[in-house]
Amino acid sequence: MTAKRHRDWTRDELLIVYNFYCRTSFGRMHQRNPRVIEIAEHLGRTPGAVAMKLCNFAHFDPALEERKVRGLSGASHQDRAIWDEFRADWTRLGLESQEAMARICGPGRLLAEAGLVMPRGPSETVRAVRVRLVQAFFRQAVLASYVGRCAICALAVPRLLMAGHIIPWHVSRERRADPTNGLALCALHDRAFDAGLIGVDESMRVMVTDAVHCDRPPPLHRVGLLDIEGSRLAKPRRFAPDPKAIAWHRENIFGHDDGPF
Repeated sequence: MTAKRHRDWTRDELLIVYNFYCRTSFGRMHQRNPRVIEIAEHLGRTPGAVAMKLCNFAHFDPALEERKVRGLSGASHQDRAIWDEFRADWTRLGLESQEAMARICGPGRLLAEAGLVMPRGPSETVRAVRVRLVQAFFRQAVLASYVGRCAICALAVPRLLMAGHIIPWHVSRERRADPTNGLALCALHDRAFDAGLIGVDESMRVMVTDAVHCDRPPPLHRVGLLDIEGSRLAKPRRFAPDPKAIAWHRENIFGHDDGPF
């Protein structure tokens, strides 16, 4: 009986698997995970092959290395190239991988998973779909990094969680899909961060502006804003916030009376 010929991984397949890698925890990268099984079926590969490729990518992950968790050592030059490409241009590769994923399971599924909706109406074009795909990738990667909890208060209600940009979307195209430019925050802390009412210092501790201090604050004001001062941001499982982005926010948004520019 002739042995089955080995089939090389295509670029689209590698993009799809790495996209999923960014959106899931290391403990879920196994062949019994229903999403791994689903992706494998779409790619025409076995769940074991997809799980192995996920673990190959884990070999390069410094966050896992810091936790003394190691992926497989059989990663290929192609795997390394995809890893490096993402870090060189998160927005382009985030979109390219989302488009590859959309071709196998439909863009509606991707957006629904991220809590976004498909654009409707003649005025919303292909560009709007692409923007939403980038937003979906960013949101899922950031929330997965923080295990679905607010980095400040640990709130774990999905509908109240935001994947906020540290350097705003409109300021940097290059960092729109970069998960190291993101924080998982509840709706209150996301809005306060965007408005410059709270920030983060060099030690990743929360700073609060004088503008939020007042006499006899109501309970939510005290617990949600005053009591968080000096607390340390939760450490993500992956994609730690970039200190340069944190410094940019501190210098350009935190404490500015006019809020975000």
